[in-house]
Amino acid sequence: MDKLTLLSHINIFDELSTNDLKMIGQNSTMIPIKKGTQILVPYEELDVLFFLKEGQVRLYRLTSEGKQFTTDILVNGNVFGATQSIMLTDQQTYAEAMTDCNICTMDKEKFEDFIRETPEVSLKLIQTLSNRLKDTYDLSEKIALGDVRFRTLFLLLKMSEKSGHRHSEGQSIEMKLTHEDIATMVGSSRESISLLMSKLKKEGLLKKDRHGYSIKADELKEILSK
Repeated sequence: MDKLTLLSHINIFDELSTNDLKMIGQNSTMIPIKKGTQILVPYEELDVLFFLKEGQVRLYRLTSEGKQFTTDILVNGNVFGATQSIMLTDQQTYAEAMTDCNICTMDKEKFEDFIRETPEVSLKLIQTLSNRLKDTYDLSEKIALGDVRFRTLFLLLKMSEKSGHRHSEGQSIEMKLTHEDIATMVGSSRESISLLMSKLKKEGLLKKDRHGYSIKADELKEILSK
């Protein structure tokens, strides 16, 4: 897939003209990132935004006990990082490549000049930040108020809405999620999540195949609304 096509898949660039995409392409650098690479480390002054063209990135923080707490999982088309005037990832957040990734970076001054001249991109950045904050607040509320089952169902539904598609048997979750990933996001242990996921499969709410997970989204919504 060529560079301009990949750029058009970034959610803040998806409505730009070909000329705008060419300008971004000329002033950006594509970097291949291997699975397991730490892309962001707290308080490291990179002053850069990362555009995730292909792959999957986990954002997480460390608790006071040193345990990892996953705050979000980003898939193709997302943006993360920070500059002096744009902060999409706070200074306490780590970013780790969960898969091999293609990530694009752009010179800070040129990008900030570009968004000043392209208001639709500025609005998309605000929308991206707003959605990310809302997802964080929603998950924090569910973690505080619900039990492990409730929190896990909520997380699976959110991940499906973020990355999946409807099909005859439900709605897919098109990202790589391990039981450990889910446990760190809902504040539980991997062993507890493994038992719960097995139970959800038996209940017909969750299905796992070689392509990943799928859920009965409507049934999960009904359970979560009670």
